[in-house]
Amino acid sequence: MSGACIITLPKNRLICCRFWDNECVLYNQLTGETHLIDDMGTEIFRLISEKTATRTQLLQSLHSVFEWDIDFDVEEVLDNLILQYQKLGLIVVTENTPA
Repeated sequence: MSGACIITLPKNRLICCRFWDNECVLYNQLTGETHLIDDMGTEIFRLISEKTATRTQLLQSLHSVFEWDIDFDVEEVLDNLILQYQKLGLIVVTENTPA
């Protein structure tokens, strides 16, 4: 996944986010599903609920909030979370290609 891709909540405002410490609950009004998100996912949704973010910005934010073991692959985990949230319709990923 490109570092320049843009990650946002769906523009239709059908995803509602509520945050508590290191957890958040997302409600998808379109499907009626509720999702409990923790740790890294909460930080992702906290950031994109305020503004759009690139993958690179999400990585920087995660590095500033969490500490990991040296062999923990943050990029792989982030990419997997982004794909999972995209499949659930909780986020929109757009490739940012230069004009």
